[in-house]
Parts: sequence; structure tokens; C-alpha cells
Amino acid sequence: MPLSNPEELSARSAELEAASPVEILRFALATWPGIAISSAFGVEDCAIIDLACGIVSGASLHVFSIDTDFLFPETHALKARMEERYGIRVKVWKGSVTKEEQDATHGERLYERSTDQCCAIRKIEPIGRALESVDAWVTGMRRDQGPSRAGIQILERYDHQDGSPLIKVNPLARWTHKDTWAHVMKHEVPYNPLFDQGYKSIGCWPCSKPVDADADERAGRWGGQKAECGIHTFMIRKDPSGPPSA
Repeated sequence: MPLSNPEELSARSAELEAASPVEILRFALATWPGIAISSAFGVEDCAIIDLACGIVSGASLHVFSIDTDFLFPETHALKARMEERYGIRVKVWKGSVTKEEQDATHGERLYERSTDQCCAIRKIEPIGRALESVDAWVTGMRRDQGPSRAGIQILERYDHQDGSPLIKVNPLARWTHKDTWAHVMKHEVPYNPLFDQGYKSIGCWPCSKPVDADADERAGRWGGQKAECGIHTFMIRKDPSGPPSA
């Protein structure tokens, strides 16, 4: 696989610190044939799709999303708008356990009793399957989103369960909240209207709430019990530049 050695990857990641998100995406799309963009249709994900479609055709992009069965109607509507606008076809993954099966086994409203267990069933399990055939994974993570993401690198090496490499690409790592919204507004990128209602981070409807204007971007998730669902922490990072990112 191209560029998977941790030391070489770390060096290239450092070189890309001065690059723009478009340059990072162009490099990633040319380097890893089996690359995919994951999208929960947050504002960062929509910006990445817009940027990527300025490099290659939307029809050639591999974009996937996780449907937890608890998504807002506005999120489903935004997915349709993005597909129509950019000519992409989003591959949707669901958990192997249905919501009805989960309720029967664990009781209804598991998210109220164990956010970790609910996220593991509805998010982490399906994304594990979604990433099985992927060489590189593009995310919308930014360093300024909160302490749990402050240490992310542009390129990070993880492993699949069989030990083969999985490269995570964070093209917006250096962007700020202001940078992201400036791009979205300038280029009229579709975004979730819930952002105009006080939401700063949008996931499942039971675990996403509006917050004050000065609150941390992740403060409205899971009632403040945690900052990450586990999608970005369930794999072990192999990167000599620092400790595993959250």
C-alpha cells in the first residue's frame, strides 16, 4: 500500500501542515485509490464534499454515512440535497442490530442509560464494516473543535483488525470554525438548518441539543457526558508523532 509506513507518513503529514485543504485532498485522492469520505453531514463534511468535487467528479467519489435510526429529518433531507447538488451517491450503513432488536434486548431509550453502549451498537459497529475495504478515510475533524481533537494530525496511521493499514486524512485539521463557515457561505454549500437554531454539533436527535453561542462545539452532545461517540477512538493509531488522537 502506498505511503503507510508510520515514520514516512508522519513526515509527509508535517509537510502538509502548510497546505490548503484542497491541496491535502488532491494529494490524498491521488495517493490512495481506495479512499472514502465519511459524512455525518455536519458543516465540515459538507465543505469537504464541496472541495473534493472541485478536484474530481462527484460520481467518482466514494462517500459513505452511518444511519443510526435516530437521525434528524433535517439530516436526511440534507443528504438528498448534497447528492443532487454534487452528483454523489452516498453509501448508507446501518447497524447489524436493528433499533427494534436493540430495544428488545436492552430496553427502549438505551441512550439515556448508556450512551457508550448505544453508540457502540448504532455507530461503531457499522462504521467498522464500512471501513473494512477502505485504504484511506477522509474526515471533517478540526483541531479547534475541542480538547478531544486538539492533537489530530493531517495524516494518521491506524490498523484494520487484520493488521493492514488504514490512513485517516484530516484535511480541515488547521481550519477554524470561522474558516469552515466562511467557505460554506461563500460557495453556497448546503448545510443543516438546525445550525441556525443554536445547534453547534448535530448527530442523533436524542443526544444533540442547542447550546449557548459561547459554548464548546461539542457541548451539546450526550448531555455533556462525553465529547466523542467512539467512531474516532475505536482504532489504535500507529503514529510516532504523538499519542493516539481522540
